[in-house]
Amino acid sequence: MPTVLLVEDNKAYRELLTEVLTLAGFDVCAAPDGRRVPEILRQRRTDLVITDLSMPERDGIETMTELHYTHPRLPVIAISGDVPLNTHLYLTIAEKLGASRVLAKPFKMDELVAAARQAIASSSDPIKPLGTVRSVASRFQT
Repeated sequence: MPTVLLVEDNKAYRELLTEVLTLAGFDVCAAPDGRRVPEILRQRRTDLVITDLSMPERDGIETMTELHYTHPRLPVIAISGDVPLNTHLYLTIAEKLGASRVLAKPFKMDELVAAARQAIASSSDPIKPLGTVRSVASRFQT
């Protein structure tokens, strides 16, 4: 059974996504923010990380950047939608940082499940290069 680490600060949404992914056949471990990710990854084998991008404490961009260096072959799906004006920007940055897939909230649950299956199946593909936050930010300057 594939294991998913779900990082989402909204408790109700985290519980909903956990239930959906569990019913789809995934073993789900959940965290309320990115601070707990390194500890969880030391304790559990994980096949996929699904992370919200806009979170207090440690956001998804910081989490993805660290994961690229500590677990470079671990696929990541980035989700966002809490800040409508910034959602597109956050998701674009996540793509540039190597997210396997990005999903804007609200999304269909079957879309998330399909993205999770695809990300795990293609996790043996070559690693996408990681741009630095500075190099990614410079792409948005005019």
